Amino acid sequence: MTDEVAIKDELDVRGLNCPMPILKTKAAFAHLDSGDVLKVVASNIEYVREIHAFSKQMGHRIVDEQTDDDTLTFLVRKA
Repeated sequence: MTDEVAIKDELDVRGLNCPMPILKTKAAFAHLDSGDVLKVVASNIEYVREIHAFSKQMGHRIVDEQTDDDTLTFLVRKA
């Protein structure tokens, strides 16, 4: 996954309940430039729906998404 994409920043929101994971994701994107990739690691299954809706709304692109046991990992390119 990460071998193909240059990750600019990483965010770990595991263990946080809604709405904190998506709020922290929004804050992390505020510090990135267009085209930068943010890696987000989460554990709350509701985050899947939230990151997809947020990315669609903001024009960001999810370039990779993986689920391993209780860990959700997303690579999202900023619009």
